Formats: sequence, C-alpha cells, structure tokens
Amino acid sequence: MKRLIWSAALMPALLLGCAQTQQAADTTVAAAKAQVNPTLSTTDAGFMTTATRGGLAEVQMGQLAQRNGRSPAVKRFGERMVADHSKTNQEMLALAQQKQITPPDSMGAQHQAIYDRLAGLRGREFDRAYIQAMVEDHREDVQAFQTEAQDGTDPDVRAFAQRHLPVLQEHLRMAEQMEGRGPATRGHARHHQ
Repeated sequence: MKRLIWSAALMPALLLGCAQTQQAADTTVAAAKAQVNPTLSTTDAGFMTTATRGGLAEVQMGQLAQRNGRSPAVKRFGERMVADHSKTNQEMLALAQQKQITPPDSMGAQHQAIYDRLAGLRGREFDRAYIQAMVEDHREDVQAFQTEAQDGTDPDVRAFAQRHLPVLQEHLRMAEQMEGRGPATRGHARHHQ
C-alpha cells in the first residue's frame, strides 16, 4: 500500500519532468529548424512547434470528448475543437512545408499526460476535467498566439498567428462559460447557489 501511495505522489513530478524535457527538446529542434530557413527565427520555429502540438492535442481531446462526455454541450464543444483545429493543423502543415521545416507529429508529453488522465474518465467527471483542461490550454494558446502575432519576425508565421488568434479567443470564451467563469454564466450561477 505504501508503495502505491509513493508512486501516486511521484506521478506529478514525473509528468512535469517529462514536459520540461519535451520543452527543452522542442527548443533545440526549433533552433535547428531556424538555421535551415534564414527568415525563420528560433522563436518563430518554436511557436510553430508549440502550435502544432497544441492543435494535435485539441483534435484528439475533442474526439475523446465526443466519446466520453456526458453533456451534449461538451460533446458539441469537442466536435467544434476537432473541426476548427483540424483546419488550423492543415494550414500549419502547409506553412511548415513553405518554410521547409518538419512539424512535430505528436502532441508531446505535456498534452499526452492530460489526454491520458481524461481518457480514464467518463460522464460528468470527464465533462468537468475536460472543460477545465480546455480553459487552461486555450489560455496558454491565446498567450502564445498573441505573442507571435505581435512579435513574430517571419511575416507568414506572424500572419498565421494573427489569423487564428480570434478563433482561439472564442474557444477560450466558450470554455470559460461552460466552466461557469464566463460573463454569460456568472450571474446565473450565483442565483442557483
């Protein structure tokens, strides 16, 4: 029993370590990709890697929401994530080809850990955890896309971020409303407490 508790206590530290290792590897790869294309800075290449990993994760988690979710709203949100992020992923693949870089083909360790946790949940428990994950993930996405849209050095990568930022902001707004934090649900939630 003590061994099981010890293992459970170590799991978050191991997942954090995997995520940090993934980020370090992605930074190294981004630097190498930037050297292949002189107009692409390490920051631009890093953004492309981060955006690709996030997009792949959103599609797979959206599919999971359609299977494991209980609420019709969560299932619809998952369906929207699949549709919107599949389109964005296709555009990113075209941009990567144009920039002569190879984008990652997996969601990476951090997103995989979230996916694995969600895959073990069903019904209302899944709904709550999925929406919470979508709020957190889209906050990070919005920040990354805003930074690239303002500070990116490659005009094509910067334009990609500018074009897709409003969609991510809309996703975040929707997820926050479903979680009960958004402006449309705050007053309503207070009346029913």
